[in-house]
Amino acid sequence: MPPPHPVNKSVANGIAPSTLLCGAGGKELAETYKSTGNEALDTLAFLHMLERLKLEKRSGWVREGVKQAESISDHMCRMALMALMLPTNSERPLDIAKCVMMALVHDLAEAHVGDITPVEGVPAHVKHQLEEQAMDSFLNEMLGGDNNRQARERFRALWEEYEARETPESKVVKDLDRFELALQGVEYERSQDIRTLHPFFTGSIPNLEHPTIRGWANTLMDERRELWESRGRAKEEREGLQGLTVGCKVDGASVNGSASH
Repeated sequence: MPPPHPVNKSVANGIAPSTLLCGAGGKELAETYKSTGNEALDTLAFLHMLERLKLEKRSGWVREGVKQAESISDHMCRMALMALMLPTNSERPLDIAKCVMMALVHDLAEAHVGDITPVEGVPAHVKHQLEEQAMDSFLNEMLGGDNNRQARERFRALWEEYEARETPESKVVKDLDRFELALQGVEYERSQDIRTLHPFFTGSIPNLEHPTIRGWANTLMDERRELWESRGRAKEEREGLQGLTVGCKVDGASVNGSASH
């Protein structure tokens, strides 16, 4: 029998960055794009590359047997629309336009490496290396021409800010990333009666920080509870969540941090 989860060969110890050749699912990656020296052709290559975001399915859903699983582009589009719904005020100021753009850029590297999920056992630094190599190819080779300088700098700044997760905008976009996962999970549970998605919720909703997104998540989890109860599976739903609630890991970290000072 095959292993329950794909093994990514890029996880091997001591592997050099230049030999990180496996993306999502352990699939061997194609060589990264090299500039032709013709700016128009390189730009067109970038635009064609974006199609992959529409075609590449989100790996976690595929692994769980979801039919017609969403694409990477589907995921980012709904995140961007949700970003437009976020409030901004003096207590929690946000650059909403930046949040929208960041949502549309944050998984751009997956057009090359695919959607690498935690169950593949790829360390965070290896995943980042793979994605950074992809972004370097996109921005330096495809968009390396003088006429693409502003675009190149814009994409790079947004992606790096998201990866660093230090600004309010990058943190709230990560919250949107987690919430969109849970939202889609409930939709698949409802439409396809899938019963194996509990880890998608335990890995996302406990880490939500922004109060508005927490509010959405609380309503979503109430809806999910009612769905499972209507199917006679209330106990299964409770046990699947392992006692975890919306934002509990963030709140626990804050409490522990305060207690240690």
